[in-house]
Amino acid sequence: MTVNKDSLLFKLAMPIPVCLCLCLLVAGLFLPQAMKDNALTAAAEAATQTANQMKTIRGYYTDYVVRDVKASEGLSLGVDHQADPGVVPLPATFIHDISTILEQEDTNLALYSPFPFANSAERPMDPFMQDAWKALSQDPSSSYQQLETVGSSTFLRVAVGDTMVSEVCVACHNAHAASPKTDWVLGDLRGIVEVRRNVDAVLASTEALSRNILIALGLAGSLLLIVAISVARSITRPINQICADLAAVSDGELDIKVEAASRKDEIGKIGKALVAMQGDLKQARKGEERRAVLQQEQHDVVQHLSTGLLRLSKGDFSQRIDDPFSGSHEQLRQNFNLTIDTLSGTVAQVTEASSSIRNGAAEISHASDDLSHRTESQAATLEQTAAALDELTASVKAAADGARSVEATMEEAKQEAENSNQVVANAVSVMTEIEESSTHIGKIVTVIDEISFQTNLLALNAGVEAARAGEAGRGFAVVAAEVRALAQRSSDSAMEIKGLIASSSEQVGRGVDLVGKAGEALTTIAGRVSEISELVSGITEGAVEQSTGLAEINIGVTQLDQVTQQNAAMVEQSTAAGHLLKADAIKLTEVVAGFKFQGGLKGDMGQPRMPDFPQVETTPVKESLAHDYLDWGDETELATSSSGTATGTDSKWQDF
Repeated sequence: MTVNKDSLLFKLAMPIPVCLCLCLLVAGLFLPQAMKDNALTAAAEAATQTANQMKTIRGYYTDYVVRDVKASEGLSLGVDHQADPGVVPLPATFIHDISTILEQEDTNLALYSPFPFANSAERPMDPFMQDAWKALSQDPSSSYQQLETVGSSTFLRVAVGDTMVSEVCVACHNAHAASPKTDWVLGDLRGIVEVRRNVDAVLASTEALSRNILIALGLAGSLLLIVAISVARSITRPINQICADLAAVSDGELDIKVEAASRKDEIGKIGKALVAMQGDLKQARKGEERRAVLQQEQHDVVQHLSTGLLRLSKGDFSQRIDDPFSGSHEQLRQNFNLTIDTLSGTVAQVTEASSSIRNGAAEISHASDDLSHRTESQAATLEQTAAALDELTASVKAAADGARSVEATMEEAKQEAENSNQVVANAVSVMTEIEESSTHIGKIVTVIDEISFQTNLLALNAGVEAARAGEAGRGFAVVAAEVRALAQRSSDSAMEIKGLIASSSEQVGRGVDLVGKAGEALTTIAGRVSEISELVSGITEGAVEQSTGLAEINIGVTQLDQVTQQNAAMVEQSTAAGHLLKADAIKLTEVVAGFKFQGGLKGDMGQPRMPDFPQVETTPVKESLAHDYLDWGDETELATSSSGTATGTDSKWQDF
């Protein structure tokens, strides 16, 4: 069976098995372990309780039995009580004997310590005992437990700390000859009481209980799923029936019986709504039939009006609609006939007005032609005047430009004279520095001359000393003679250089005087050039002012010429508009003449009356006068775009 995932049955029933599966999955994962943990916790608590009970019994045994034994002369405490009737078991031996009895109940009770008596020293501590001792040494009041498996059996081992809770117990352990330790105090951890219990039966019962609970949950979920599917089918079955009824109604079957309308629940409300919709659809069907009749009547009315409007579009105002319409459409027929009468009278008035417009347009056209000729003559005169002023302005401007050139040349000459003066000043400065350098060189030469003189004296003294030395100083005398000759030559050269420097200093002095005179002459020339430059600047300013004045006059005349050209263009535009108005008036007359009025009359107009204007003499002007400011286009455009030209919205005119 195919399952529709979008069906209401699927949406109502599907959440239940999904939730059931999730619950079973969660229960299967967590319930067995939780119940096992609870069972082990209960077993551990019972074992702890058993160990505490043994400690309580031992305490009672110690406080009362051991006390009485110690007070008795014929009894003693020991571990061999079974062989000797006069020996009473020690508290630990007493607990060990009880554990042997409890083993028959699957419970093993053990008492052990890292400090055993000699009779228990051979019993080693297993890993659990060692771990329990470490844990209880930290907190003697707690318990330590562990689950272990031996063969096929599972055991729960619970260890409880055995502390020194009695002064009698402390004194006994410290005084006993076989005690491994004699420094016990009250509260010390003496040993561990362990309860070891078989938990196979507990775990088996817990597992069986978990399995039974899961089976019960599965059965309950299955039953719940069956109930949910039954309830969902009880809901979807009538809904499917209503869907079938709706499909039939949508196909036009309005007489079917809706079974769900008799129900008392929400589905019954849907059925009643479907019955009401059937009634509304029946009424709508009747209304549609009535609208079809009205639509046919309206079609007849539209046909008559369409025929009348078609004849009206062809200019026939003589036709009327004489057949009366039905109902409210009669008023439409009367309004149509009234509109024809009104339009007929209006067109007749337009015919009369068009005749007057044609005559007025002819007069405006003739007057515009005459004004155009006069404006063109005035524009030509202004154009000639503007040309003459342009030539005069150009001449004055050329003179001003020449004056500016002369002024610039004089300024350059002045600048060059000032630069030459600066060069002369620099030359004087350099000559002065040369003169000072010559003086310094002369001083240096004097020093060299003095050094030569001193060297000559030293050489003379050396020769005298060499002569005194005899044969031994002969070589030194030769050297002294050479040094003396060299000093003499240095002195002679220094004297020659000194003479040359004196001559150069004299010539440099004359050069400084000449350069100074040249600088004064250049300064005078620069002053004269500056005066000439000022005079030329005055001439230039006057020429510029004259050029500026003529330029302003030329601008005014040019503006006047432009305004005249604009007027000429506007006059041509007005003339063209007059001709267009005349052409439009003639066209309007021809159009109105095509209308047909009641009684067989047609629109008719006579020829336009041309006014008589006096002839005016005009001066020819160049052909491109107006076309420089306005692009009219060809005559066809003028004839076919009267509205645009008459309003003066041409793009060239706007740019101008």
